[in-house]
Amino acid sequence: MKRILILAIAISALIHSGCNTDPDSNAIKKEVLNIHDKLMMDGEKVVKNRIKLDSVLKSDQLNSLSDAKRITLLITRLNAADENMMDWMHFFKDDFKGKSEQEALAYYKSEMLKIRAVEDEYIRIIRESDSVLKAHHVSPSAKMEHHKN
Repeated sequence: MKRILILAIAISALIHSGCNTDPDSNAIKKEVLNIHDKLMMDGEKVVKNRIKLDSVLKSDQLNSLSDAKRITLLITRLNAADENMMDWMHFFKDDFKGKSEQEALAYYKSEMLKIRAVEDEYIRIIRESDSVLKAHHVSPSAKMEHHKN
């Protein structure tokens, strides 16, 4: 029985030692691009919520001056979130020909951090704008197409 257990442990160790569990640059790049694609759909919601909030701001639905200020600030933050996404897309490099695997991996890992920050910002601002729209009896735009992992 001990021999079978030792043999099983040895086989398991060989299998795991032969597997490289570290992601390569292509895997990280693919994940970054998948997040980007989902955020493009969420970007539509950001724009639609901004338009709806602008309509609320111009309507007679405001409860107070502080309500108007809150909506104005929210519109500014929606614009900033959208601009941050556009900036990220503008500076993103999709091709690393001639670079080492380590350079590409380091780059895509840093881009993952950046796109996750944009994603977090989108999630926060969409939730907040949805809440304000509902408080003003305006139906928010369709749900976001993804949920953060």
